[in-house]
Amino acid sequence: MIAAIGVLPPEIEPLVSGLTHRLESTELIKRPVIRGVIGPNEVVITSGCVGKIETAALVQSILDRYRIDAVVVLGAAGALRVDLSIGTIVAGTGYIEYDFIPRVNVDLILEPRQSCFSDFLEKNDFVSGLIASGDRFITTDLEAKKILESTSALCVDMDSAAAAKVCIENDVEFLSLKVIVDMAGSRAIEQYIENHQTFGSKPAFILLEYLSNNRLICGGEK
Repeated sequence: MIAAIGVLPPEIEPLVSGLTHRLESTELIKRPVIRGVIGPNEVVITSGCVGKIETAALVQSILDRYRIDAVVVLGAAGALRVDLSIGTIVAGTGYIEYDFIPRVNVDLILEPRQSCFSDFLEKNDFVSGLIASGDRFITTDLEAKKILESTSALCVDMDSAAAAKVCIENDVEFLSLKVIVDMAGSRAIEQYIENHQTFGSKPAFILLEYLSNNRLICGGEK
């Protein structure tokens, strides 16, 4: 079973509308959860996780409730690199918390298993690489520059690394699929407001098209 999690409800609406069969509608930690079928795939769909704490709590709640083989987080991100344009889809291959500074020497880059997404990634023209996450919206050029220099990440969001960490701890495959809606920095809020409505659901539309015509098979599928 696949869990598709959106930061905001509009970011997963295409998947909800694309269900061919709706099997369950419920709530977990006050978030709506819908279980159903898309093509040959059983999916659990939910949203409502702004920031790392909410994201970790929601992902863990889903994993505790259902027998999930893979988690995909869908939503928007701010570009750190100037060669990423608005509307570009970024597929995370690694994740890092830019605002986490441990006192011990640990590997900060999180690399969850994602072999079950190989065919999906091969069939789509995504930009793949590192996604940086933290608990703030990046609204100054200096902040964006510091994060880019310290992480070399493609883009920044508030959730991917937290979801990746939970999936690693639970030995569940994970992918974050984000669309660029702003350039992290001084114009980020203006660009987010301007572009999110148009592009925010783009990752979900792409995932819907794939799931409607392909079965996502994970190595440890239950």
